[in-house]
Parts: sequence; C-alpha cells; structure tokens
Amino acid sequence: MKLTLILGLLPLALISSATTAEARYQENMDPNCFVKNLESDYGLVDDDAKTNQSALLQKAINDVAAAGGGRLIIPKGTYRFAKVYLKSNVHLLIEKDTVIKPHWAEGTKTVVFILDFEDTSGKGPRQRGNEFIENVSIRGLGGRFIVDYSDRERREDEGIRTVLCRMVRNFLISDLDIKDNFTVYCGLTMTPTRSRNENVKHWEISRATDGTIRNCRIFNASPGYGLVQLHGAQSLHFEDLYAKGGVTLRLETGAVGYHTAVYDITAKNITSENGRCAVMLGPHSANNGLVHVDGVTSKSSTYAVTIGRGNVKKAEQARNPDAKPGRFADGCSIKNIHAIFGQDAQVKTHEMMNIPEEYYDDLRLRKVTKFFDGPSIGAVKDYTNGTYRVDIENVTLEGFKYNADKKILTPEDARPGKWGQALRKWKADRGIPVEPKRASDSGK
Repeated sequence: MKLTLILGLLPLALISSATTAEARYQENMDPNCFVKNLESDYGLVDDDAKTNQSALLQKAINDVAAAGGGRLIIPKGTYRFAKVYLKSNVHLLIEKDTVIKPHWAEGTKTVVFILDFEDTSGKGPRQRGNEFIENVSIRGLGGRFIVDYSDRERREDEGIRTVLCRMVRNFLISDLDIKDNFTVYCGLTMTPTRSRNENVKHWEISRATDGTIRNCRIFNASPGYGLVQLHGAQSLHFEDLYAKGGVTLRLETGAVGYHTAVYDITAKNITSENGRCAVMLGPHSANNGLVHVDGVTSKSSTYAVTIGRGNVKKAEQARNPDAKPGRFADGCSIKNIHAIFGQDAQVKTHEMMNIPEEYYDDLRLRKVTKFFDGPSIGAVKDYTNGTYRVDIENVTLEGFKYNADKKILTPEDARPGKWGQALRKWKADRGIPVEPKRASDSGK
C-alpha cells in the first residue's frame, strides 16, 4: 500500500522538480502513462546480486518502448545489471535504497546504463549514422538509489562507468549514489558520436544533448577521474553534485576523435571533498563553447576550481597532424567559490612547486603514485596563460595559512624550479625508490 501511494503521488513531484528555470531536460513523463513493474510483471528476483538479470531488464525496457513509452519501476532490492540500453520515451524509476551491482568480468571494461542508440546492424559504432534516443530518464523513486562497485579493487586494465550518455536528447539522471573504490573512469560520462563522418552539422544531435544531471554523488573516486566527465555535450545542466575524491564536474575534453567538444553547459552547487577539485576545465585540442557555473565548494581538496590551457594528446596528433591546442570560449564564468583548507586532498605530484614546503612532511604518496594525499593548496588555479578567458567572481577561502590572499593562482605563483626534480628529492629524503628522470618532468 505504501509503495502504491508513493507511485501515485510521485510523478507530479518529479514533473515539477524537473522543470526548474535552469533545467535542460523537459519533462515528458505523463502521470497516467503506461507502467510496468520489473518484479511483478517480469519476475525480477531480489537475490542479493547473485545472478546477472540484465537480459530481463533489457526485455522490459524494449517492451515499454514498443508500447509507445512509459514508466518501468524497479522495486527495492539488490540486483546485478550491466550494458543495459535505454530506449526512447522510457523512464526508469528505481526505488530508494535499491542497490545495483555491475556484471563485470575480470580484466574487462563495462558500463551499467547506456543512453545511446543501440545499433544492431553489425556495422560497428564508427560507421553508424545519426540515430539517437530521446525523452528518457533514470531517477530515484522516493530518494537515491545506489550503484555499488566498492568491493572491486582497482586495476589499470579494467574500468567502469555507471552511465554513458552519447546519442541522446532530452534526458534526466537524478538521485543517484555511486560507491566507488578508486576505479578507472568517471561515474557518469557524456560523449560525442563515434561516427567517422567529419561533417555532422546537419544532424539533429551529435552528442549528449538537452539533459539535466542532478542530486548525484560519488564516494571514493580515483584522483584521475571523479563523478562526471564531459567529452561531448550540448546544452546540459548539472546541479547539486558531490564527489568524495577525484573531480566532481570534469570538463576535460580529452577524448580522441572528430567531434570532441562541449557547448552551452551550466552548473550549480558543485561540491568536492578530499579530492582534486570540484570543477575542472581542460580543453586538450577541443574548441569548446560557453560554460557557466554558480556555486562551487571544496572541502579539503587541492583546489575548488582548476582551469588549464589546451594541449594535443599524442594519439590525437597521430590521428590529426593538424590538431592544435584547444580552448573554451571567452566569456565562460565561475562564481561564488568557497575553498575550505584540509589535509586530505588528492594532490598531483606535478604540484610540487605549488605545495608549501612546510607541508612536505605531511604528504602521503598514494598507491597510484602520481598523487599524494596532502594539504589543500588554494581556491582557483588558472594556468591558461591568456589563451582563453574565464570570468571568476566572489572567491572566498577558509582556514588557509598560505595563499589566503591569492584567490586565483597562476604559474607566476609557483616556486622556481622543476617539479620532477623536487619530487625525486622528496622521495630520496624519505627513502622512497626514485624512478629515472623523464622528459616530462621539466616545467610546470
């Protein structure tokens, strides 16, 4: 009776909350639409994730789509799924406190939910056309649901994403907790088409488009990844996101390919704790559009915001010898930034010349040795060197002994010297084996 009451009332609340002024997703889930329950209608078993029930979930999604769309409800339990494709006009409602564990073979990479057109032609992703799905959502029913792979030890040859969004328009992801264990890849990834067609301007969409991602969290994210990564996106809004570890909102457009870039991105209330930063801009070789962020908080993270200059990856240079360093459009803005000092940040070893020497004894080298656990450095790091402009407004710092009067740090604020040499000396002084010098150790 309680679940029936919730289901009867919830759609109206979901509709009102999904159509806020800044939301890009436009609610199309009819409160009186077609409804199926994965347990009562399809025989889903709450078996503590002992068996892979992905085929069952996929059949139910396909059936709802074939009926013209509607809601598919997953009742509370613990289940195992992977590589599940959402279909147009299907809304996946997952009851609060439901736990989803990925079906993930050893030595492989996987994804739990895929928001992309499922190509069954056999041609392969690089030959596919402009097909896409639209009007879809994955949301908690009555509160957050959980995707949990915290029992999986990190391996460099493995990787996982909770949700991959590619050729999808008008989508919502909300009320999600991800329990990570420093694995490879971000929890949520937005990416462009993999088509080899160089000219996609006439396509309706060529990347994740018109979406809202809100009220999502990740715990124990890898410093090299985080909650959300954007390689390809158009008109997305992010709100009330939290990451413990890694980067919360990673606008690092580093995917190798024809169509990597993001445009018209907005975000509000982005928080990082014990990580690298809450918001990162790193264009690599992509020419990106505008990004506007309002409300950034870091708690014991290296920075609240980092803004980097463009650079071309070796793989991209090999694919496109004419590739040049990318940028974000002038006029991007990040405002209302608050950084709280702490000693449990994930600090990249490249930061050696930015870390106050007083804190050197507090650094703890992580298992992934490109990073320390250590002190926060500052609020905003801007290393664009004038290659593009991001307007920064209203920056405050709390508890900082150093850099308290420097709201925006630039290369000129680093100590003279080379970070690689400083790192080798730090290791030698503490009896830690020192790797041979590399060419990349020079500079900042």
